[in-house]
Amino acid sequence: MPEILEMIKDKDRLSFSQNYSVKRPYKGNTLFPDVKTPNLEAEYYRLSQGSALPTLALVHALDTEAAIGTRPPIEKVTVEKFLIKEKINQSEKTQEYVKNGVDESGLVRYIYDDMGRLSDSVVARVEKMKQDVMSEGKIKINENRMNFIIDLGVPGDNFVTANWSDPEHNILGDIAAWKKIAKDQGQTITKGQTSEKILAYMQNNKGIQIAINGTLGVGAFVSVDQVNALMQRMYGFTIEADEDVYAVLEKQADGTLKRKSTRFFPENKFTMYTAATNGRVGTGLWGRSPEELAYGPWTEKSTKQFVTITQWETPDPVATWTKASGLFVPVLPNPEGMIIATITFDDGGSLDNLNVTSAAGTASGATKITVTPVLTDGNSYKYKTGENLKLPEYGANVRTWSSWDGVSDITATTGDEICIVECDANYKAVKAGITTVTSQA
Repeated sequence: MPEILEMIKDKDRLSFSQNYSVKRPYKGNTLFPDVKTPNLEAEYYRLSQGSALPTLALVHALDTEAAIGTRPPIEKVTVEKFLIKEKINQSEKTQEYVKNGVDESGLVRYIYDDMGRLSDSVVARVEKMKQDVMSEGKIKINENRMNFIIDLGVPGDNFVTANWSDPEHNILGDIAAWKKIAKDQGQTITKGQTSEKILAYMQNNKGIQIAINGTLGVGAFVSVDQVNALMQRMYGFTIEADEDVYAVLEKQADGTLKRKSTRFFPENKFTMYTAATNGRVGTGLWGRSPEELAYGPWTEKSTKQFVTITQWETPDPVATWTKASGLFVPVLPNPEGMIIATITFDDGGSLDNLNVTSAAGTASGATKITVTPVLTDGNSYKYKTGENLKLPEYGANVRTWSSWDGVSDITATTGDEICIVECDANYKAVKAGITTVTSQA
């Protein structure tokens, strides 16, 4: 079997590390832009000198000594705690590739792919830390025999709760009150972040519907764009949903591992914050990991070396390892400008199951859908097609889904999934089912 450390040299690993981009379409990229520094701890404390309400400088008589200014207290952070790394046994992977007929040039390509996947895992962990700040005001670490919390200084009064289950609840009043909490601390809320679930509750809220459509508009559909236009007009900010996810491997009863999608930003959070014109709320600060230090002194190219790849051999067991590592800490310079709401729900029921089957329809590209049990009087069907569909939440608004009369063939692609939803007169989901499409050739 080819020697891995001979195929890819130190200079190749360093070049990969210095050219690997950590930019992703994650919300955290905008909220906490990534910056690299050779002096992580010093830069952390410099950036953490926040922009809270200014204190008054004292008036002095001429020829008197100036009073000594004070800095806001900052929790001591041991940045070494934020070393993120992951490794794989490259020898095992290489043996697997060779058994499957991969030649040496192909092995190099696959090894680089493994480097990329390991680096992606580091970047995903960084995004989780950024979104922990957005949803908790803290950095929580409970993994790999480490369990600690770093409080970034969001005041206790800035953590609020509300139950938005009742369509008649005064959501607009809640937001106004929370905005005042920030205003009393000298902060102007400029942006909001939440989940699609919470946005759906806002769309179904009677007070919001009346504010948009008038007193005769209760029950009429309002779009997210309309909700945001209202928020901008009333409170001066708009809201974005963060639905980004990462994978967690869960061990099953039979010992196998199954991938489970997990949210970066929790579904029950509604965060309002003060951001710069470019959307920035803080800084994603990267330092030099021990693995990077081993490559040599800081250079101009080091500013782009966020994740470092290393490889080494062990004699017992005989193996070659590949590791990706990065040293990272998010900085929140203005904790007073963040209001974090936990939204609770009384869903009032659970989604009942529909048994959905698909068979070839009459015309080319059409499928014949059969659903049991039969449709409840006063309800109607909605549907959507695509890949990796998920059932809606009970009570979710499906007004924008395609309508179906329960009889006609539906145009769909064989192999795609189709989700059929039975909804009430207000387009709230009460039953649903998913099946794989079989359409006429």
